[in-house]
Amino acid sequence: MEFSMQLYSLRDETAKDFKSAVKVTGDFGYSGVEFAGFGGLTSGEMNELLKESNLYAIGSHSGVDIFKNSLEEELQYLKDVGAKYMICPWAKYESIDDVNAICEMLNTAAEVAKKYDIKVGYHNHDQEFEKIDGKYILDLIAENTSDDVILELDVYWASYADVCPFEYIKKMGKKIELIHIKQIGDEKKNVDVPDGKIDVPELIKTAQYAKYFIVEQEHYAVSPLDSAKRNAEYLKTV
Repeated sequence: MEFSMQLYSLRDETAKDFKSAVKVTGDFGYSGVEFAGFGGLTSGEMNELLKESNLYAIGSHSGVDIFKNSLEEELQYLKDVGAKYMICPWAKYESIDDVNAICEMLNTAAEVAKKYDIKVGYHNHDQEFEKIDGKYILDLIAENTSDDVILELDVYWASYADVCPFEYIKKMGKKIELIHIKQIGDEKKNVDVPDGKIDVPELIKTAQYAKYFIVEQEHYAVSPLDSAKRNAEYLKTV
């Protein structure tokens, strides 16, 4: 199977040397990358780096401020590097009005994104499994966005919120096009992919509509690069 890297996992490395961090991602055997910033590179420079690293661009995590203030610039950059998705990674929710505002933002962005051949989506944390008006916030987002808006399910955060990611994937069906393979261990700690409680082969089997599986990690037993290498070696066997 092909698997990719959310570069936020290597944020300490990208901050020191963005190009080297991307190149080592390719060396470890990842097929694609999801951006969390572009390292100050032009789209031309990014294309050269991706080609040198034998990687392709999946998309980006782009904050609410980017969606509101520089949407088309971001979409143009993503199109230029061959990416397919622009994902909102987080938003603040205190009421149904906040949920409705994010849904409106995503729907509007999705219409604009069509001319760039890019899909817009939303990535969850645990807070989206809190309820407003008796429904999960993530359910409300799914129900009130168009078919052009997809979900990127982070299975760690679903599990952290005591929601079974397998059941949620089945429930959402084609709405989930991206999966964050992010592993949960004892005491709800984020651990290396081989070491946790989520059955990754079963996850891949269950997520039949997912287009890409993207590794993300925030905490490491040894170092980000050690975890990235271990995760890749494991996923090559799945």
